[in-house]
Amino acid sequence: MTIGSLGSTEFALHGKPAIRWGDLPQRVGKKASRRYQKVLLLNPSATLFRHDLPRCTYPLGLGYIAAVLEKYDYEVKILDVFAEGYYNAQPVDGDEQFLRYGLSDDDIVKVIKEFAPDVIGISSIFSNQADNVHHLLKLADLVAPEAVTSIGGAHARYFPKACLDDPNLDAVFLGEGEMTFLLWLEHLNGNVREDEVHGIAWRDRDGKIQIKPELPLISSMRPEGPEQGKSSPMLSMAGELDHIPFPAWHHYNMEKYFEIKAYQSPYTVGSRVGQLYTSRGCTAHCTFCTTTHFWGQKLRRRSVDNVVNEVLRLRDEYGIDEFHIQDDNITNDMDHARELFRAFKEVGLPWATPQGTALWRMDEELLDLMAESGAYQVTFAIESGVQRVLKDLIKKPLNLGRTSHLIKYARSLGMHVHGFFIIGMPPMFGNAGESIEEMQASYDYAEESGFSSASFFAASPIVGSELLRECIRQGFVDPEESLYRMTYKQGIINVPGLWDGEEIAELAAKFNRDFNARRDRDYTPQKQWNANQY
Repeated sequence: MTIGSLGSTEFALHGKPAIRWGDLPQRVGKKASRRYQKVLLLNPSATLFRHDLPRCTYPLGLGYIAAVLEKYDYEVKILDVFAEGYYNAQPVDGDEQFLRYGLSDDDIVKVIKEFAPDVIGISSIFSNQADNVHHLLKLADLVAPEAVTSIGGAHARYFPKACLDDPNLDAVFLGEGEMTFLLWLEHLNGNVREDEVHGIAWRDRDGKIQIKPELPLISSMRPEGPEQGKSSPMLSMAGELDHIPFPAWHHYNMEKYFEIKAYQSPYTVGSRVGQLYTSRGCTAHCTFCTTTHFWGQKLRRRSVDNVVNEVLRLRDEYGIDEFHIQDDNITNDMDHARELFRAFKEVGLPWATPQGTALWRMDEELLDLMAESGAYQVTFAIESGVQRVLKDLIKKPLNLGRTSHLIKYARSLGMHVHGFFIIGMPPMFGNAGESIEEMQASYDYAEESGFSSASFFAASPIVGSELLRECIRQGFVDPEESLYRMTYKQGIINVPGLWDGEEIAELAAKFNRDFNARRDRDYTPQKQWNANQY
């Protein structure tokens, strides 16, 4: 697929689900009467730039869906095509810069035949994996033509019509999938009316694409009385996401991930690392990101007890010796974070935030609690060391006047501090694009602020972001560009008269090598990576 094949989302998020969690025990049909009972969930192969670190963690989204379906007696199987074929890296036809990691077609076909699913669901989170998703749909049609097929994730949510151009695809989930997937199955089985299924696109009997745009956000929090519709400090501890069961870890090949040791943070102190979310959503509106829109511009949390119980179960059942928080911003609700970090003290395991934490929702007390509770590493998503770029182009609510102090303070507590930076932001909203000098200033800022290590990324117009919309509007991206090249290591944004994408990608690679080559890590990594990977 190419950028030009995507078309437009052509819908907005609105409405409320007709069915809530409390209704489900009365609405879900009996197992014995179901036509659609066996569900195969697939995580696709990964197509990566040859200098990428091929990180490999269990697909939490599929695990949550599997857990919900099993709660209502569906038979489920998860196949992580990427992880199971991790050591099978094949060059992409016609592009030696990219490798595809994953199982062979024969191995995938064997699994589909043996399980004989009634329904196949495929994760379609990243646009650069879209070709792999559609390849799986093709295999599914060849092996199990009677199975109903579906995809979900950020890429699928933003371009459902383009995805449904694939005749092998039956349905697209537009947002949060746990309840929607279950209700869709119940609709297929005749227990739920069509008008009660939300957040889905599919073809009707006449072959016309129908879209139900409402995005039902799972929540157990229902404020009543004077607090309804208002912000209350007590809502921080409400545990809006506690209805969702823990991921179905027994459907992952957990030992495979522990063997590969390619976690989101590749330099770990533990060798058996668990991953979890404590919240969903972020209240920032960064132009390069899709999180705000995907989660309905809301932040929802799990209760502290719920999170701690998950960590303890991972420790007791799978022997994890470290855990990683995968939240978009674990400190977005600072009160909730304080209670969570205090509770982590009792868990007694090292932990890290490799996904990034926002310094605009951080203070010394939180950093103290993190260090005391076992956080040995924190990642700060700075994005730019130039205030103009942050304000005008990225629109991140970060004041650089305070960040250096917090970075140095975290280092003083003994934490390894990693930084995220993005370079190559084009002209946006009538503001001048980022200059090469401003990119160098970001590098200098990283040096002066005292980061232990840093990652420099070329700005990438990922699907669903304001950055992509601006790049398409102004002609800064080639509509014939392959989606698999939509990564933070590839410079696909070209601004005539300012710089081209290849120049930005080379500069980001140089920044990564120069900055990290002379940095001494504060701990010994479990796995030594190829020196050419960054």
